Amino acid sequence: MDALILDLANVSEQLLPILGAVALIFLCVLLKKAWEMIDSIHETIKNLDPTIKDVEKSMEKLQAPLDTAVKYSHSLDKVHDKTSEVLQKATDFASENVTKIQSAVQEKFNKGEEEIVEEENHE
Repeated sequence: MDALILDLANVSEQLLPILGAVALIFLCVLLKKAWEMIDSIHETIKNLDPTIKDVEKSMEKLQAPLDTAVKYSHSLDKVHDKTSEVLQKATDFASENVTKIQSAVQEKFNKGEEEIVEEENHE
């Protein structure tokens, strides 16, 4: 058993430097690929710069119509609020004065009937 362990130790002493060298080669290849990828990303970003500037100009052109739409939206909100307020006041007035309105309508209706009756009597 001791002989086996000594033989494995001898083999390990010879294989470890070789495996270390292979690992360093793979690490160097990996770092080179990473560096190339970083360079390609850098170039891609440089190529995107004019596109980003064009998009920025387009956004500036769109800002004025958007501001106008927001102004109209606020104006419509104000109109809606005022309309709701006026309708609420009219509803409150009508509910408070419903008997007066009923009597006024009844009066007009009765006058209309009296006029129709008088016209029929004259004929």
